[in-house]
Amino acid sequence: MEVTSLEVENYLANPSLRTSAGSDWGHLTVRVRREPASCRYLWIPATPDPWLVLTTGGGPRKTEVRSKNGWNSAFSGPGNLAVTSPGNSTEIRWERGDGGGVETIHVCIDAALFHRFAAENFECDPTRVEIIDGFAQEDPLIASIVTSLGDQLDNPVRGGRLFVDSAAQMLVAQLLRKNCAFPLALPNRAPRLSVRKLRLVEEYIQASLASRLTLENLAASIHMSAFHFARLFKATTGQTPHAYVTRLRIERAQELLRTSTSSISAIAQRVGFPGKSHFAATFLRLTGIPPHLFRSATRRETSDEEM
Repeated sequence: MEVTSLEVENYLANPSLRTSAGSDWGHLTVRVRREPASCRYLWIPATPDPWLVLTTGGGPRKTEVRSKNGWNSAFSGPGNLAVTSPGNSTEIRWERGDGGGVETIHVCIDAALFHRFAAENFECDPTRVEIIDGFAQEDPLIASIVTSLGDQLDNPVRGGRLFVDSAAQMLVAQLLRKNCAFPLALPNRAPRLSVRKLRLVEEYIQASLASRLTLENLAASIHMSAFHFARLFKATTGQTPHAYVTRLRIERAQELLRTSTSSISAIAQRVGFPGKSHFAATFLRLTGIPPHLFRSATRRETSDEEM
């Protein structure tokens, strides 16, 4: 029996607290959950997609997972990762001695993304790539990405889709490197975007800062696949598309704060942020100064120059 990643929700121990289902999350299905303190037995049917579960909170729990050779057990806690490969069902039971709940984040990665990324970036036959199941593992990179996805689910913002797309590709790359039966390695040096193509992408971004930007539409602006574009863009600019777009949005905002009388909320909207609070936090993080103080300082400088 095999079900979709969305249908998995019906087989979990209890309802998820928050989920990306029904939202524009592209190739990922993400759930933020609080698991019960104990579960005597849980069977979850197979899905066609790789599935990650990161424990983010709660004390250590004894977890047992059934394999071909019987039950395997380990103590797992915050920071530990479980990986379920496509086509494999899960039989699991656990118990936390102090009776408290366990916080987790579940991420299912669309198999289509997984296969295309493997074929385009690792130059392999994706149908022969085998992911190894595991639990109570540690992978700081995957843990950091999954935690960030949970934060994005809790605090969705415009531009988040671009981050989600980038995160999905990073997860696939790390799984292919670390959790394959035959680990794969990315080529040492990625090709780069031509000067012309980079200019076209920059022009497209500048013209679309107020709009919803995704990897797909950035790549389409220069007639490339999203999977190949993201890698070449990072090799060319040293930044992910998400970080690059965020920087350009803040630079445009600085210009508007200097030259226009629009409110900070209106400027936030014009450069692609959904609201003033997220814009202000991002502006402060990248410039070291809040938007209102930046505007006051630049206007004082202009006034002094005129005198």
